[in-house]
Formats: sequence, C-alpha cells, structure tokens
Amino acid sequence: MENNEGIDFKNHKSIIGGLLNLFKIPPTISNKMPSPLILATKAKPGMSPTLIASRIIERQSEAGLPTGTLPSGQVSPAEIMERIRIEEIVKALTSEARIDVAIQPGTTIQATGGNAGGPIQVFGTILGIGSGNAQIS
Repeated sequence: MENNEGIDFKNHKSIIGGLLNLFKIPPTISNKMPSPLILATKAKPGMSPTLIASRIIERQSEAGLPTGTLPSGQVSPAEIMERIRIEEIVKALTSEARIDVAIQPGTTIQATGGNAGGPIQVFGTILGIGSGNAQIS
C-alpha cells in the first residue's frame, strides 16, 4: 500500500519537507492528577521487580507461550530472563529517572508562625514559577 499523501516526489522541497516531518514530535497533553489522589500515593507499596516479573510470566500463556519448569525440571531461561529484564527496568526507574515538577504562579499559600508580638498568619500568592524534583520509589 502506497501513501504519497502530501508529498510531491518530483519536487525536492516537498521531499525534504516530508523528511523533516518525520522528526516532528506530536505534542502530548499531561493529565492533571487531583491533589487528593496525589496525597493517596503514600499508600502505594512501591515497585517490586519480582512481583512485576511474576505477573508477566503468569500472563505468558495469553500469548500461547509455555510457562513453568522445563521437562528436564529446570527453570525456563525465558522466565529467568524476564525477571532480569524487569529488575533492570525497575532499577533504572528508581535510580536514574527524574521527575521535574513546577508550581504555577498564582498558587495561593498560607503559613502560620509567631514571634514576641504573638501569632502570625500569612496568606499570599506565589509570584514566580516554583520548581523541584521527585523520585520514583
């Protein structure tokens, strides 16, 4: 099946334009997670490479692949490799991944404190963009 839509292969500018379009990254829209759900993440246990690998191995039958020990009684090298693969992916995510966060200007803040004059309450707005980093666990 040939798809020549939008490219005139007799025109060098059209061909170059088509090639440049290959390198355009489509914009992604981030889904905003509600704050209560963000706070609820403290209850998550974190990633377990062993648990992830076992769930993948368990589902291999859905793809028609055999699971369990080999006829010789040995553990399948494919299952061992799956565990190694997941361990390396989780290790990369937990030790190398970086999450950048930003707080929009206009976010309201509230603080309390005190001094010799008594208690102090502060209400304000973030003027600049706040930023920080996070860790996957």
